[in-house]
Amino acid sequence: MKGKLKQVVDSLLIGLGLLFMFGVFSADFRYSLANSVAPLLDPLLALPIHVVIFILASITATYSSIIQKYAVDMQKFKEIHEKVLAFQKEYMEAMKQNNQYKLKKLEEKRPEIQKLQGEMMGMQFRSMFYTVVVTLPIFYWLWVRIYDITPEVHYKGYYGLESKFMVTVPFSGTIHVSEPIFILPWWIFWYFMCSVLLSQFIKKVFKLG
Repeated sequence: MKGKLKQVVDSLLIGLGLLFMFGVFSADFRYSLANSVAPLLDPLLALPIHVVIFILASITATYSSIIQKYAVDMQKFKEIHEKVLAFQKEYMEAMKQNNQYKLKKLEEKRPEIQKLQGEMMGMQFRSMFYTVVVTLPIFYWLWVRIYDITPEVHYKGYYGLESKFMVTVPFSGTIHVSEPIFILPWWIFWYFMCSVLLSQFIKKVFKLG
């Protein structure tokens, strides 16, 4: 019974993950998904925008770390990764030495290694599909709120310098969060920086990695 329930939940989350990922190509879908989480997230706008993004990055970092821990067999993943790396290293050395006998033997092992690579990729995709179920609605909500997107402006978005979404950053002074920093809009840069650093911290403190 538990096995069947796990399969149903697994299929549901993967299906939702795929839907959310392909939904990025539809402005209507992004807007609808953002509105679906708006009742939960809109109260956060009472806080400064950089604090809002930090809080949301903390949520996604925690969720993704837990998902990686429990949705992926990390011990098995590590073992497969080491086998694949060892094969690749051995193959490169045989190529450099032009050792045809060793290359032939390694080619016989290639189907097994490819199967392991496929298994490893499947683990990564499963974890990713689970994660986007939480991450993308948050991301779309930020997109809608920061750019003041509404159906009336056909999703083009607009903002003014008087917007409450202004931040003061090193070297650039006071800017709107949609302005670029290192190519990316500041809000995306800040979100990913917080998310990555917090993920590493959570994994280390709670031994999730």
